[in-house]
Amino acid sequence: MNRYLLSLTSAALLTVGTTSVNAQRFLTEVFPSVNVTTNVVYAQNYEVLTGTPVLKDLKMDIYEPAGAPDPMATRPLVIYLHTGSYIPVIINGNATGSRNDSASVEICKQMARRGYVAANIDYRLGWDPTNSNLDIRRGTLLNAVYRSIQDAKACVRYFRKDVATNNNAYGVDENNIFLIGQGTGGYIALNYAVLNDPSEITLPKFISSTDAPAYGIFAGQPYVNQAALGDFDGFGGVAPFNNENHPGYSSNVQFAVNLGGAMGDSSWIAAGDVPMIGIHCVDDPFAPFGVGIVYVPTVPPQSVVDVIGSGEVIKWADQLGNNNCFINAGFTDPYTLRANSINNGLEGLFPLQQGINPINAQLGHAGPWEWYDLQATRDLAVAMGYQSTRGDTCYGNSLLTNPAMSKAYALAYIDTIMNYINPRLVYCRSLPTGINETSTNSSSITIYNSPSKNYFTVASTSNEPMRSIEVYDMKGALLSRISNINSYNQRVEKSAVNLNKGLMLVKISFDKDVVTKKVLLD
Repeated sequence: MNRYLLSLTSAALLTVGTTSVNAQRFLTEVFPSVNVTTNVVYAQNYEVLTGTPVLKDLKMDIYEPAGAPDPMATRPLVIYLHTGSYIPVIINGNATGSRNDSASVEICKQMARRGYVAANIDYRLGWDPTNSNLDIRRGTLLNAVYRSIQDAKACVRYFRKDVATNNNAYGVDENNIFLIGQGTGGYIALNYAVLNDPSEITLPKFISSTDAPAYGIFAGQPYVNQAALGDFDGFGGVAPFNNENHPGYSSNVQFAVNLGGAMGDSSWIAAGDVPMIGIHCVDDPFAPFGVGIVYVPTVPPQSVVDVIGSGEVIKWADQLGNNNCFINAGFTDPYTLRANSINNGLEGLFPLQQGINPINAQLGHAGPWEWYDLQATRDLAVAMGYQSTRGDTCYGNSLLTNPAMSKAYALAYIDTIMNYINPRLVYCRSLPTGINETSTNSSSITIYNSPSKNYFTVASTSNEPMRSIEVYDMKGALLSRISNINSYNQRVEKSAVNLNKGLMLVKISFDKDVVTKKVLLD
């Protein structure tokens, strides 16, 4: 939730993987602009925001790279899930809570300028956070989370259906679909990634002790009634509780990123789940960094449910081997070094430490990547039928846990997010980082370390000799170049080219081909 409702090394064989590199696609912004298609309807389903189920369109804005030719016919897709506590912006008492939030728009634009397609989506809202009955608070929240997971899955299927039936209008690589969730959206991304067994939602804490038929809650029964709501994918159930969307297509994703959200229970994580990254304020009051309870900040605060945040989630993801695709990658960039200095050895976890909140030490920090404007918040409040003073209140509430808020401050945190998650996405999914080239015939190249580790050898079994070799770091910086080669074997001296240890990309050019290998230098 958020806001007020908030070495793999070898003495012989060095090759790790294959990709391509030139303009550092996916690692840096290589496209000068973005095309945005707004208000695309990706599904229809029943929302209970008013207490009465209403069938509504679920919409998204789609961001695509623009301003330069894109040689990639299909691009990885990021599904972005905004914050908001399952209550609409302003109504939730805060300045954020929609896909139009500054942080949501900025992150989607930055991902698109890096070469991804980004879908910034709405999802269904509605729960009863201030009810005095714990079962009703907990049950309505868990149902809201469940519905939003179904919505995110419907969106994934929408794109796969578009690939199959609409000539792939947005140029999406359906084998590389990633979730990034912010605040409440982090809850969606994490739980989407792990929930797959009905028994997982019948743990004792997910069973009601109250009869509340108006809320679909019954004593002795799970809060989430799959017979009515449908399964995790949104299939089955009955009207007016569920409407199926895009059956026959997979809702599988390949990665999940959590920015300040949490997971319902540690037992939900299992070996084989997708890799996960967590970026999280250590004193977040709305989603605990480790193990804790979600509270509604009434006076006094009211508990809702115990959950686990990024610190605990990434611990289990690492231990179960789910993050093995990047856990030994050997990243040496400044962002990784900073994270590793404070994450207790949990690769994939970036704890955010901001000191003591100057407004109130007990409030903590949340959403430092967000920014908002007072007048714009007032205008939004008025547009929604409130007095402008409601905007003042929402703006002030948001500042309580983001006291240093400014656009520059937020962009600095977004820079950290971008530079921490993208090398891991690239590495795990072998994304091609060259904007103008492709890699073919990769099996023809092998890279060997020397016994002394003072050099490595690039060997080719291709029908044509190598012409040049270039070595890049994972941020795309060119470290060395050897030109005018006319050989099938080439020795690269480490000292001569000032190569450090760590993950590198070695690009080998031929007369008619370019092959790039991902290697880890010892």
